[in-house]
Amino acid sequence: MAAAFPRKSGLAAFLITGLLVTLASRFVYESAPSKGFVGGSANLASERVQKVACRGIDKAMKERITSVQKTGKLTDAMRLVAAAKVRRAQDGVEKARPFSDELQGMIKGLVKKLKGSGLEQELPMLRVPEKVTKVGMLLVTSNRGLCGAYNTFVMKRALARVKELNSQGITPTIVAVGKKAIQQMNSRFVVAGVQYNYTGQFFPMPDTITAKASSEISEAIRNLFLSGEVDKVEVLYGKFFNLLKNEPTVRSLLPLSPTGIEDPEDETFSMTSEDGKLKVEKEKVGKVKAKEIEADVIFDQPPATILNSMLPLYLNSQMLSILFDAQASELSSRMTAMKAATDNASELAAKLTTIMNKKRQAAITQELCEISAGAMATETAEDKAGPALGVFDNEDTVLDDLMTEIESGGVPDAPLEPATILGM
Repeated sequence: MAAAFPRKSGLAAFLITGLLVTLASRFVYESAPSKGFVGGSANLASERVQKVACRGIDKAMKERITSVQKTGKLTDAMRLVAAAKVRRAQDGVEKARPFSDELQGMIKGLVKKLKGSGLEQELPMLRVPEKVTKVGMLLVTSNRGLCGAYNTFVMKRALARVKELNSQGITPTIVAVGKKAIQQMNSRFVVAGVQYNYTGQFFPMPDTITAKASSEISEAIRNLFLSGEVDKVEVLYGKFFNLLKNEPTVRSLLPLSPTGIEDPEDETFSMTSEDGKLKVEKEKVGKVKAKEIEADVIFDQPPATILNSMLPLYLNSQMLSILFDAQASELSSRMTAMKAATDNASELAAKLTTIMNKKRQAAITQELCEISAGAMATETAEDKAGPALGVFDNEDTVLDDLMTEIESGGVPDAPLEPATILGM
């Protein structure tokens, strides 16, 4: 047992010594200078930077092509979403049309029956002022961008209308719908130096237009009119014509006219597809005929009270139609913009792919040329040591010439300094 302890301690000392030697040799190898003999580089292979990645593919160019293709897919998806929402706006117009037509017919029938009774003076929403000195403007824009120049065109038309009113000595009172109206009022109107009065009333442009949203907006402008703050209310929005055209339009909302209560340019649109392409068909809507009210009809309430309760409903239906029209204009502009962005992304991806292929082909061609040149040089040589020395210096005479120079003292015993050779 006593002899086992020295043997174990010797083995442990041997293992520790071997470990220390291994670590020391590794440290010396890593700390050695990278320069080799005659200024050469020992790590030349590790320091080489490849200009073209493995298999001749430029990684940065490949990543950029992939990024552009993903952007194209995203913009195409946004175009399809906008197309689906245009169909939703179309359905909303179709559903709201029967109620609006029935309401117009009833209002016209009551106005016709009570014609000449001074109805305009009893109903504030029908009262036309002798001179308009205060004008209210409702600006309808979108909440988001990426819809081309839709918001820019609407606000340019609004700026032109404000300048026109300022030239008449009128400072318009503005109610805004959509975040873009606020942003461009703070930039475009301020830079132009026009005079306007912003009421601070703001309504976001709803993604899904409902009667509740239109009722809130119509109630705000109706209160503005009935309170006497303005004599006239105009709405400025993008009127929808087709998927490629919408035009900023100024339309008077209040006061309502008892005789021509419908919009003279009223029309409906329907979105269809033909040969895989979206298409919009528009249809003019004729004037609604007045309801025939018999002479022996007895009104439970005064006619002025009945009309006074029906006119806000009509104003709400008109506001609903305007919001649907503005939303269709915004979505059609977004469809056009996203279609252009998708086409541009496809074109850019094709150009980048062509550049990458040319670059890869040039790198492969260069490598083939180098390999072919090396093979040809090896095949044409008669001797693997290289071509002959020449006519005067050849294998037969070079040794004799060297010995002659040594015997004559033409070869120095020690190498000359570079300055001596260059004559400096």
